[in-house]
Amino acid sequence: MNQKLIIDELGGNGDGIVHSDHGPIYVPFSVTGDVVEVTVTGNKGRLVAVEQPSPHRVIAQCAHFTKCGGCALQHVSEQYYKSWKSDLIKKALINHGLNDIEVAPLKMSPLHSRRRTSFQAIGRGNGKIVLGYAQKSSHNLVDVTMCPILETRIANFINPLRLFLSKLLKKQQKMIIQITNGKNGLDVIFKAKGEISLDMRMDLASFAAENDLARISWFDTGLKKPYYELLAELRKPYVFFQGKKAFFPEGAFLQATVEGQQTLTEVMLSALQGVDTVVDLFSGCGTFSIAAAKTANVHAVENNEDMLNALKNSAKLMTDIRKVTTELRDLFLRPLLPHELNEYDVAIIDPPRAGARNQMTEIMNSDLKKLIMISCNPVSFAREARNLVKAGFKMGTVIPVDQFLFTSHLEIICIFER
Repeated sequence: MNQKLIIDELGGNGDGIVHSDHGPIYVPFSVTGDVVEVTVTGNKGRLVAVEQPSPHRVIAQCAHFTKCGGCALQHVSEQYYKSWKSDLIKKALINHGLNDIEVAPLKMSPLHSRRRTSFQAIGRGNGKIVLGYAQKSSHNLVDVTMCPILETRIANFINPLRLFLSKLLKKQQKMIIQITNGKNGLDVIFKAKGEISLDMRMDLASFAAENDLARISWFDTGLKKPYYELLAELRKPYVFFQGKKAFFPEGAFLQATVEGQQTLTEVMLSALQGVDTVVDLFSGCGTFSIAAAKTANVHAVENNEDMLNALKNSAKLMTDIRKVTTELRDLFLRPLLPHELNEYDVAIIDPPRAGARNQMTEIMNSDLKKLIMISCNPVSFAREARNLVKAGFKMGTVIPVDQFLFTSHLEIICIFER
């Protein structure tokens, strides 16, 4: 039986919340103030109809919204969305005892700015396929024909990719297609279980040439130690880090949008004035190392050899930067110790979503006077921030950066000094 409910607030994952006598009810695709008709199962509500829209509700940008699981919040007005997203970090800080921290207004990337994505595909037989993203809380795929989040070059690639896969995929055959938009073309990786045949190699190489792709590769997910197998490279893909051309390997981590990368970099550079030596922890292929090397000597530490080699090779081609050294090291198992950290004026750290507890402990035990911390998880960031403050660091303004539009994901940067 359906129920008529009023949405009380927008939760941390982007679902509307109704506070009922039996506990919270979570209603996807609703917003604070909506009067909705809902089918309730346990603590989950399925939205049947919006009887009275909230003032914070707007028309979604995408025809696939509510079916595709990529976006949760296209129905929310920009002003309310920005406020809600900033509150994610404010609430996380308060929950960890940090009550008087300044949080800057959200820096939001525009539409058509996402430069990397992964599509899923499955064959349906007779030349039919489904290409797109999974539904919310489901493994079912939604066939996608458009996406207002993706950079135009990737969005325009959807139809040629669909046509090619319709000839390639057998019934029930699954594949993931990972795409990164470099400055000089798309870097495309086909991921599937099994060794690639000679015919498929030729087909993929021809597909790359026909669509002017920068690079195309194969990744056999069935191997115990999968690796990227280059099939064709028309041009070595690159991006810019603070105006410097930087090459990146297959599967490399890059900041999701150019605008988000620029914001993070500018904040970082503002903290490096007068600094001579920097260590960049979890450096990747050099997003922050290359920018920092314009004015300081940089030591980049990373556990991915391909990304570290790309950083090293890119830096060798640059003539107007200072010294860049690299170190292949697993910072989870072997964090830099205090005596190693003490060699540098500033540390930059951009750990994975779960954080880097061991490395943060060594930073707190060191004599480092300044730390630039970037995080993609408000909860782990707040936890580490609380520990840093306890260790004597003063916390600067927290700057939230939105590179993942219409989702609950959030990038954060903050400067800590003692």
